[in-house]
Order: sequence, then C-alpha cells, then structure tokens
Amino acid sequence: MANLTRNGVVGLELTREELVDLRCKAEALEQKAACREVNESVLDIIEEAIENLRSAQSLITDILESDEE
Repeated sequence: MANLTRNGVVGLELTREELVDLRCKAEALEQKAACREVNESVLDIIEEAIENLRSAQSLITDILESDEE
C-alpha cells in the first residue's frame, strides 16, 4: 500500500476517533431502545449500524498499521 501523507494519517486518526464516539452513542441508543421495548427489527438495524462502525474503525486501524511498516 502507498505511504500516507502526514495529513492522511492525521485525517484517518481523527476519523477513527469520531467513529469510536459514534459507535459508543449507537451502543447507548441500542440499550435505551431495548429498555423501551422498541421493535426487534429496529434493534437489528441499530446493531447493523454498530457493526458497520466497528468495521470502519478496524479498517482504518489496519490501514494505519500497514502504513507504519
């Protein structure tokens, strides 16, 4: 993979931090919705969003780690 510029690295690191914030908020939303007995289909969609945020975070981590090598 091509080496990232300093701006690219910083941008990925900031984006990863924002993904963590969003994932934590989505997890809290999922718990609140479950307590409110929200429809299971809605909970499934929220869980899917959480998984997608995790995947994006993991991908960014992989990119940053491969760039260090």
